[in-house]
Amino acid sequence: YPIEKVWEKLINIEAWPSWWGEFKQASIKNAGETLQEGSIVECAVKGGLPYTLRFTMETKSIQPPKFMQFRITGDLQGDYRWVLDSRAGGTAVTAYWDCGTPKPIMNISVQLPFVKGVLERNHSELMANGYRALKSILEGKES
Repeated sequence: YPIEKVWEKLINIEAWPSWWGEFKQASIKNAGETLQEGSIVECAVKGGLPYTLRFTMETKSIQPPKFMQFRITGDLQGDYRWVLDSRAGGTAVTAYWDCGTPKPIMNISVQLPFVKGVLERNHSELMANGYRALKSILEGKES
């Protein structure tokens, strides 16, 4: 898919919950505002595990149609960025999560190999579901 078409779906962050099932909320704090540098986005995400992560994404940089970066605070803390790259036959999209959690219990429990594996699989599945859903709407198969 052309990079502009992919960008259009990703930049419309408030629509993420309509196609990316794990996103229960993605709302720009200033109603009616479009995503831009300085925008604050309130998010709630629930994967396959029995908890919801609530966090805020502050838009640090937007370079259409190739790059957007966020500072994350809340249940997750760190940086998140999307990088889009035009390729023959379509667009490569890479999401970089450089985040941790401020919750001591999670930080302690992730030291256990079993728990770490469960959390990594949960995140991988969440991202794979986002990829499948994005691909589906780009193909015009929106639900």
